[in-house]
Parts: sequence; C-alpha cells; structure tokens
Amino acid sequence: MMFPRLDRVLRQLQPLPVTARNTFGGRGVYLEGTYFGFISDGVLYFRTDDESRSAYLERGMGELQPKYRPRGPKTVDRNFRVPDEILVNAAMLREWAVRAAAARR
Repeated sequence: MMFPRLDRVLRQLQPLPVTARNTFGGRGVYLEGTYFGFISDGVLYFRTDDESRSAYLERGMGELQPKYRPRGPKTVDRNFRVPDEILVNAAMLREWAVRAAAARR
C-alpha cells in the first residue's frame, strides 16, 4: 500500500491548479476550488460518481472511513482509495483527478 505525502501528490498533479487545506482530520484536495480528493492517514481518496466508481470497485478499492463521523455513516461511499498503480503514474493520477473533480459538477 502506498502512503502518499501531500507535497508529492501536489507535485505529481502539476500543472493542474490544485490546492489543499486541512479539513475534517485530513487534507482536502481541490482543483480550481472544487473538492475532489482527500488524504487521511496517508491514504489518498478521490471523489467518484456513477460513471467513475466502477474503476475503483474493479480494483477492490475501499471507501473513505472518516474518523470525524462517530454518529453518522461509517463510510463515505463516493470517495474511494486511489489505486497504487495510479499513484505511481503522474499522468494517470492527473487524469483520475480531473475525472474526480468532474464528479462534483
């Protein structure tokens, strides 16, 4: 399992206009102000929609399990862990990031 550092993820996503900020016990990742990703406990998750979710499920990727929702749902079923093979390929990571940002629109 890969444990991405925020600075490495942001570097790989260049030249996309990506920023990050602390949120809900992790780091939210944004493309032009649109939330599309989250880093929690060294794991990168991307936002999904009905079209993109299958790419994560086919690879056995799990849903985000936030620590900050003790009374709410135990998972966030629209945010899935980014596969290791995508994390190590900057071009693919950018592609998946753009798709994740589009899932918010």
